[in-house]
Order: sequence, then structure tokens, then C-alpha cells
Amino acid sequence: MANSVILLSAVVLLFLVSAGLFLTTQQKIEQLQTTGLQTGSVMGEKMSSMSFSNFDKEMAIKLMDKDGDGKCDSCGMPVEMCIDSGQMECNMDSKSTIGVLGSAHIHADWKIYINGKPLDFAGKDHMTRMQQGLSVSSFIHVDSGAPEPEKAGDLLHMHATGIPLWLFFKSLDIELPEGLKMYVNGKEIPDYRNYVFSDLDKILITDGVGDLNQQLNSITNFAEKH
Repeated sequence: MANSVILLSAVVLLFLVSAGLFLTTQQKIEQLQTTGLQTGSVMGEKMSSMSFSNFDKEMAIKLMDKDGDGKCDSCGMPVEMCIDSGQMECNMDSKSTIGVLGSAHIHADWKIYINGKPLDFAGKDHMTRMQQGLSVSSFIHVDSGAPEPEKAGDLLHMHATGIPLWLFFKSLDIELPEGLKMYVNGKEIPDYRNYVFSDLDKILITDGVGDLNQQLNSITNFAEKH
């Protein structure tokens, strides 16, 4: 009789431990799923907190499906699945540099000077496209309604790792003149189009017309507040 009671107690204890482990595991799964929905996605899960713009989708197809067969050139899966998982470049491609949407959130202050005058993003035709959501990238952008004292264009936002500046200009259909120079934190950097900025960078792109020191000093300090 005593042995039966001991055996029954052991069975009950084992059941309770198993149930506890199951609940703990289930809670962790639910936590991961919730976190994934808030911050991005993994392969096979759709993005929810951020989404691709029409420009992003078109660019992703150009980068991942060059032969136009509807499948990713690198992994062979439908290109829409790669896009749904937040990829502009397939992560299976060893040459890819652009990370999944949501894999970063960094900021840089910058100015662009052409003919000695700063490029006014708020006064350009592309601002209308930004406000209408017609040609804006979720990967890299400026805010159309920046909070005071910021102005539209003072601050660059990057929402994935490895985003080159050319993607920003491409998204707004901006053609800058040839021969521009770029200074990052006061140092000249070649090939501004392929530059991937770091958090809190201070970037100047200029054609050299005007006072260089004045242009460098005009760059704001809003990035550190974001």
C-alpha cells in the first residue's frame, strides 16, 4: 500500500513538473511571437510594425529577381516570401549587405549644399510624394513632418543595417550633380552614394561652392535626441 502511494505521488509530481515546463515554454513562444510582431520578422513571417513601400517592393524585386521568374535568384523561393520576411536583398546571398527591415534604427544629421545653398527638402516637389507615400523608402528616409525645431531633411533615419545613401536618393528620384564631395564628421569620404552612415554621424555633401567651414557648422545636432 505504501509503495502504491509513493508511486502515485511520483506520477503526480512528474505530471505537475511537465505541465509547468509546458506552460513556461508556451509563454516563451508567445513572448517571442509578440516581440517579433513588434520589432520585425524572421524568415517566413510577415512584417507588421513596419512595411515595405511600393518603392521598396520594386527595388527588392530588381535586386532579388533579376531574371523575372518570380523566384529569388539566391534561395529559389518566391520573391514575395523574401519581401514578406523584410528582405530587400536575400540573406542567403553571401554578397548581400542590406539587412532585414527593422534590423536597425539609427540617425544622422546632414546637409546637402548645391551652388552654395542647402537643399531644402521641405520646399521640393519630392516632399509632396513623401506626404502622399508614393515614393518613400521604409529603409531610409527623412521625416516630412519633423518636430520643432527640426526641419524636414535635417535628419536621416535608417531602419535596416547596410543601407547605402544611393537608396535614399533613388527613392525620391533625386539626381545630384557629378563631382560632389562628402565629409563625415569633418573628414572627406569618397563615393558618397555607397556610404552607409553610422549612428550620430554628421554628414555634409557639397559641390564645393561657398564656405566649407560654414557648411560644416550648419549641420544640426538632432540625432543624439532620437
